[in-house]
Amino acid sequence: MKVLHIITRMNTGGPAVFLDHLTSAMNDLGTQSTIAYGYCESNEVDYTENHKLNADLINISSLHRSLSPFHDLNSFIKIRKMIKELKPDLVNTHTSKAGVLGRLAAKSVDKKLPVVHTFHGHLIYGYFARYKTIVFTLVERFLARFTNAVISITSETQNSLQKLKIGKNLRWEVVHLGIPKVKNPVGYLNSGEKIKLLWVGRFTRIKDPSYAVKVINELENFSPGKYELIMVGGGELLSVIKQEAKDLPITFTDWIEEPFKKIKYFDLLLLTSINEGMGMVILEAANLNRPTISRDVGGVKEFIADNKSGFLIGGGPEMMALKILQLSREEMYKVGLGARDLLEKDFTDINMAEKYSLIYQSLFRDFIRSSGLYE
Repeated sequence: MKVLHIITRMNTGGPAVFLDHLTSAMNDLGTQSTIAYGYCESNEVDYTENHKLNADLINISSLHRSLSPFHDLNSFIKIRKMIKELKPDLVNTHTSKAGVLGRLAAKSVDKKLPVVHTFHGHLIYGYFARYKTIVFTLVERFLARFTNAVISITSETQNSLQKLKIGKNLRWEVVHLGIPKVKNPVGYLNSGEKIKLLWVGRFTRIKDPSYAVKVINELENFSPGKYELIMVGGGELLSVIKQEAKDLPITFTDWIEEPFKKIKYFDLLLLTSINEGMGMVILEAANLNRPTISRDVGGVKEFIADNKSGFLIGGGPEMMALKILQLSREEMYKVGLGARDLLEKDFTDINMAEKYSLIYQSLFRDFIRSSGLYE
């Protein structure tokens, strides 16, 4: 089966890592994947420049995140031409703008061509002003006419979108994120005096890195010198956050490739997002027998069961700091093992690929029948 994935950009982050893992695992299932993508913003890192993907890559030079009628029309024309030339068996779109242009282009080429859209979260809470959320809702309701199936990475995402009557007559599927298992995860390595905390993400409002700084400030007030934090990533808020963190035990690394392979000596991952589909970093930490402490937002609780496979916080930085103060290294490590067990059971790249494959094959069979090729 030939599948064309269309995504707005492959900036280092969840959707790009997801596509890397999905296409690699699906290659072992006999699926030939192509990823069409645009370019990153100036403060972003292009994932494809530092990773060899097991898929064909096509860069659409006019496609980018910002609204631009001229560039967007040009991108639509290029995507349409690409579909005609590649003749994929199925198109899977990802992220908002690619979801619009890709679905419209696919159905303009062949109304019967199976089209899937994956929601890697939703833009309802925390991302945009209310009027933009209303526009997003109206656009997605309209795009349901050009979509055969919708996949969401969590049940929370699906339920939130369905409450807005998005795709109410569509086929909905929940497929959790998955990553390749580390064969020999690190053991209980950090024996230093300080408990090492880690934060990985984009320095943007939705990830709320300022929350992490406030957590460390609280920890210093209660137990000075016992904790330290490494913050990995880049983005428009980086310089602001560095200033906020002045005189606190926080180290900034900027963007580094494969941080969970290079920073193994940590006890606990912090997830501070205002909203989150689920958070690929939770799985990356679990792969190393490390737990995550997270705000109870989005779909994170579909992986984190409090005190079993992670820790959930329902309030502000003070509550997260208080919870961390109550945890011993032994408790962190025990919960980290629980997170690893859950990962191996339900959140591997193989599980994810098999579920996607079943959906693709079902839609393709419907396409063949509707084309009269079985007769």
